[in-house]
Amino acid sequence: MLIPLLVFWLLVSIASWGGIFGLFLIFLVIVPAVIRFQMIVLEARALGRTPATPDVEFFNWFGNAWTLFPFFIVVLITAATITVAKNFGTAWAIIPVLLAAIIFPASVAVLAITHSPLQSLNPTALGHLWKKCAGTFWLATLFLVLVSWLAAEAESLPPIWKNLVQLLLSFSFFSLVGSLIEPYGLIEDIDIPAPKEKDASEVAVDLEKARTKVLNHAYGFISRDNRDGGFDHIFDWIRNDPDPVGAWAWFFERMLRWENKGPVLHFARRYIHDHLQHDEALPALKLIMRCRLIDDQFRPLPEDLPLAIAACEVYENEELAAILRRN
Repeated sequence: MLIPLLVFWLLVSIASWGGIFGLFLIFLVIVPAVIRFQMIVLEARALGRTPATPDVEFFNWFGNAWTLFPFFIVVLITAATITVAKNFGTAWAIIPVLLAAIIFPASVAVLAITHSPLQSLNPTALGHLWKKCAGTFWLATLFLVLVSWLAAEAESLPPIWKNLVQLLLSFSFFSLVGSLIEPYGLIEDIDIPAPKEKDASEVAVDLEKARTKVLNHAYGFISRDNRDGGFDHIFDWIRNDPDPVGAWAWFFERMLRWENKGPVLHFARRYIHDHLQHDEALPALKLIMRCRLIDDQFRPLPEDLPLAIAACEVYENEELAAILRRN
C-alpha cells in the first residue's frame, strides 16, 4: 500500500496548487479514487489477500459503483459536523463524530462484504456485524475517534504534510476495519436476505448474475497481474455455489471467450483436478483434449498426470496417454 499512498499524496498535493481547477480535481476525481481504493484495501484485508494495484479505472465514476458509496457518507458526515459546530458551537460537533464512529466502521465493513449500499445502511446487517465482532470491533470505533482528532490537528501543518498525514490516517482506518472482520469469516456470512421464495427461473437468473459478478471481479484481479487473487475469488465461490458441478463448467465456458487464453487453461487444470478427484475420468479426458486444441502443449497439473494417464488407458486413448507420459 506504500506506493499507492505516495501516488495519491502527490496527486492531492499537486492538485491543491491548481486553484479552482485543482479543487475540482480533488473532490470529483482524486478523493473518489482514494475512497474507492480504500474500499478495495478493506475488502482485501477482510479476505486476507493483497489489494489490487490501483490503475486508471479507479478514477472512473462508473464500474464497481459500490466502492464510491463511502464518499457520499463522508460528505454527509462532514456536512453534519460543520453544521452542528456552526449552529451550536465546536463542543457539540463531537456528537456527529461519535455517531459516525459507531456507525461508519460497521457500514463500510458490511459494504465490503455485500457490495450493497442499501445493505450497508441496514440496521439488521449492522447489528449482525456488531454482534459477531463484538470482541474486537470496538477498536474500529475508538480508532476512528482518534483518527478524526489527529486529522483535525493536522490542519495546522503545512498543506503538503497535512495531506500525507490525513491520507495515512484514512488508509490505516480502512485497513484496520478489514483486518478486524477477517478472523470472523463474515465475507460469506452477511448478505441481503431474500424477501420471498423464488421460482426456478428466478433462481437461475440470480445465480447467473452472481457468477457474472464474481467473474468480473476476478477479471479485475487477473488483468492487474494478480492471477492468484482472481482465481482464489472464483474457487471460493465455487466451493459455496449451490451447483458446484455446473459452476465449474460455467466459469470455463465464460473464460473461453476471453482474448487471452492463458487464464482459462490455468483454470482448466484445476477443473481437471476436480474431475479426477471425483472419479470423473471421461469428462477429465474430454477437457484435456479440448484444451489441447487451444494449446497443444497443454498438460494437467503434475500431481494429476498419473490419474489422467490411467484414465487414458481405461478408455483406450493410447495416443493421449503417450503424450502425457512425455517430459
